Amino acid sequence: MMRDPIAPIALNRLIEPDLQPDYARLVLRPFVPTADRIRHVADRVAALPEDTIQLELEQVIAGFSADHGDLIGNFREHLAMAEELEDCSLSPAGRLLVGAYFTMEYAFEATALFNPSIVEAPDNAETLRDAEIQRGAESLRFIMSTRSVGEGHISSISFRTGMIDAAGLLSIDPVGRTAELGACHTNGVETILFRKETRLSERLLFPVSAEEQNGIEDARFVRFINDDGSVCYYATYTAYDGKNILPKLIATTDFLQFRIQNLGGVMAVNKGMALFPRKINGRYAMLSRVDGESIFIMFSDDLLVWNEAEKIVSPQYPWEYTQIGNCGSPLETAEGWLVLTHGVGSLRRYSIGALLLDKADPSQVIGRLAEPLISPGERERTGYVPNVVYTCGSIIRNGRLVIPYGSADRSIAFITVDVGELLETIYSI
Repeated sequence: MMRDPIAPIALNRLIEPDLQPDYARLVLRPFVPTADRIRHVADRVAALPEDTIQLELEQVIAGFSADHGDLIGNFREHLAMAEELEDCSLSPAGRLLVGAYFTMEYAFEATALFNPSIVEAPDNAETLRDAEIQRGAESLRFIMSTRSVGEGHISSISFRTGMIDAAGLLSIDPVGRTAELGACHTNGVETILFRKETRLSERLLFPVSAEEQNGIEDARFVRFINDDGSVCYYATYTAYDGKNILPKLIATTDFLQFRIQNLGGVMAVNKGMALFPRKINGRYAMLSRVDGESIFIMFSDDLLVWNEAEKIVSPQYPWEYTQIGNCGSPLETAEGWLVLTHGVGSLRRYSIGALLLDKADPSQVIGRLAEPLISPGERERTGYVPNVVYTCGSIIRNGRLVIPYGSADRSIAFITVDVGELLETIYSI
């Protein structure tokens, strides 16, 4: 029987903002060579007259301190990574100069800026440092995570802040030219701590551990409400070492301190894990792609251990025959859990679809789009990876679904859609 054609859902493609990668945005990171080269650099600096050392150090500080606040602190930190220098007879200035040789500027989003997720911001002006921009009665402050890619295809997590107004239009706060990596502490749990003086857009979560040395990929942030009403922000992401992947979890309450832990259990495999924004029937719930091509739902009593999984959605339509997965954490509506999906079709085209899960039992699918909500168009014909639209999270405000999405794995665009219209279309199929 022929299925009646369904009218396309009316999308509002926003002309602004349009976020492009910016090679001028920089962060200081360590550049520590092999042990032999470390010793050679130290010996060459030690052989210099002290006044030459002082002059070289002053020139470096004069040239770069305006862009990077704690330049000397970075020199000291990067010097400390070279353990071979512990017995080196360098003057204090000489040690700082050697630290400068073990430091480099890195353009962290020079290649690409894509795959965003978006959450409501905490009511914390100190965290956001945007107290001058007041929240209107119908407006919403948000935090958006982005996947930034620089030289060597190294992915990190950067942030933007902004506002969604009553009409559903977005504005993005200005960003600085430089970012900071934060101080990394490991005492059972890896913790990244940033200075309060930095804006959120100046905080960069850069690969630290060995398993993520080639990238922190596709963070899916969610505003999680605990049973007692308190709020914690979690993000699942994929750690990549160049060959293997490992799912990990970020936790923060203030976007100043980030705790990072591995996700374990026999079902904590593959990419694309997305946490529900609250417990379901007293248990944590997560969407995943255990087999690499279908959507599973998982339940656990332990946020870090996942051993149960049930397949709920498999590829059904031509635009998702290769694989289907989630596009971020489910969004709670009166009708059920709204889930944006990604489907991969011919020519490895990535499209964004949607489905609806039962509110009380999200293992039950009660509606699904037969056609993509967003398909790659002319904008996506060229880019870092052509023919891709992809998001890691969306948000509902004033009856509209706001979707920031990666365009051809290069830049970020925005679309809004009426939630009622979308749900009506999902129900009609």
